Amino acid sequence: MTTPLTIVHTSDWHLGHELHAHPREAEHDAFLAWLLDRLETLGADCLLVAGDIYDVANPPTAAIQRLFRFLRDAMARMPRLQIVITGGNHDSAARVDLPGALVDNTRLHLVGKLPRREGEVDHDRLFAKIAGQDGATAALVAAVPFCRPGDYGVAGLDGLYSAIIEEGARRADGLPLVVMGHLHVAGGEISERSERNILVGGEEAQASSLFDDRCAYVALGHLHRPQQIKGPCPIRYSGSPFPLSATERDYRHSIAVVRIADGGTEVELEPIPRPAPFIAVPPHGGAPLGDVLEELRALSARLDPDTPRDFWPFLEITVATDGPQPFLQHEIQQAIRDLPVRLTRIVRQSVHQSAEPTAWDGKQIEEMEPAEIFAALHRDEGHGDPGDDLLSAFAELVDAARQEDA
Repeated sequence: MTTPLTIVHTSDWHLGHELHAHPREAEHDAFLAWLLDRLETLGADCLLVAGDIYDVANPPTAAIQRLFRFLRDAMARMPRLQIVITGGNHDSAARVDLPGALVDNTRLHLVGKLPRREGEVDHDRLFAKIAGQDGATAALVAAVPFCRPGDYGVAGLDGLYSAIIEEGARRADGLPLVVMGHLHVAGGEISERSERNILVGGEEAQASSLFDDRCAYVALGHLHRPQQIKGPCPIRYSGSPFPLSATERDYRHSIAVVRIADGGTEVELEPIPRPAPFIAVPPHGGAPLGDVLEELRALSARLDPDTPRDFWPFLEITVATDGPQPFLQHEIQQAIRDLPVRLTRIVRQSVHQSAEPTAWDGKQIEEMEPAEIFAALHRDEGHGDPGDDLLSAFAELVDAARQEDA
């Protein structure tokens, strides 16, 4: 391969996402329009979307239309562009796979669920050939989606990836092999209120046991913070396009521009413009109500009243309390009623909170993952921490319920 191959790696779009009942449609439109322009300017050969294309398994119609419009526009504007999309843990695997029968799979490769044929992994469906500028195959992509315990087989997750990479290296025959995945690899930093903690038998997957130096690049999804994972080859989480919770407001969201040439793989990060700011009052921790109200009054000088409503800043407020304050919410609502902001939540933080917080401290139940709630209840009932086997069995039940809802 003499001409470098340009691949854009992104993930975790979460189309249809709402933040405390505030829709994110305008922000998604801004991101997708920007992404189209960047793909064209970069002359990208391939776009990888590593899972969680939707926010929920049964997304609203508008979210599905948004994806299809993007795919239509991308393929019309860039006749050479190839797109590979895999399913994530938020997605319905069947919904991701469904349009595959209607499109040219040499340009749009969709893998919602690990494909199998007669009980074995269907490698013909799993692998996508990526053409270079001369039209010849320049790389091979293993489009591995989010894998559930039933997908692993007797060899487990390590064995599954090992077999896929072995087959990929054979099929690539010297060409670069790019491997996708949607999982939590050990060493990756997880955000507090967004990502479901995907564990395998209660343990994090190890990059060194999943991937090896036959991979030119590993494109991961699931974690929303863009980050590199230490391993035997280039391994990255591209992260989400913008914050999906207030805890992600300090992330530097980006796309990964991956250039693969004879000399190896180079990765450049391109920051994604943030359509709507996130504001925390106070910036860190909590403050007494009087201080919070004073800071909210001063906030008006920093805000542009002409900002379109869909791009108003998100606002999270944390009040330190030492007892009941029945009019707290009313006073805050009065203080912000004329401000161009979107309130996400008001957190009451007790000044008497113990140094060792419980699973429930400072959290609303809707912010907690099912496994986190299950573990907290298990401890509250006096049974201690649930073991790995129990957590794994619970995770399978939750996953089965989610798939039925899809």
